[in-house]
Amino acid sequence: MKAVCVLTLLIMLFTAESATAQRKRLPDSVNVLIRLQSRNLKNPRVDSVLVIFDRYDHTGAGIVKSIYYPTDNQFTIPDVPEGRYYISIYCLGFYRDVFNDLMFINKRHSNNLRYKLKRSEEFVPGTFLPTIEIDFSNLAITNIKSFK
Repeated sequence: MKAVCVLTLLIMLFTAESATAQRKRLPDSVNVLIRLQSRNLKNPRVDSVLVIFDRYDHTGAGIVKSIYYPTDNQFTIPDVPEGRYYISIYCLGFYRDVFNDLMFINKRHSNNLRYKLKRSEEFVPGTFLPTIEIDFSNLAITNIKSFK
């Protein structure tokens, strides 16, 4: 009787198939959409952008490190692994600006980042630039009331 049970169990073991009702594994990387919003219509479009993603826990430097060419001041970074990142965005070309941020990227959040561009104007040679006078006696560090 024992031999029949053992043979039956062995036959069932060899003929068993893998379970088809397993849940699908979600991808461990997501796409990140970055929008550079212009406050002023006179601002030029951003030509190219250098993007650097550094891991927060210092286990990966430069996970994403490449140049993107935005269309309508937005671009998508594909396949970014989940985690917390230091994000550095350097606008190259005619409009120059730098954005630094600390962000958590995962599939549960919307990974849409928005940065507002500062106002920029063309430099015209010969334009009068007024001098800025700083009163060192009225700074916050020299004011005694600011330390209370």
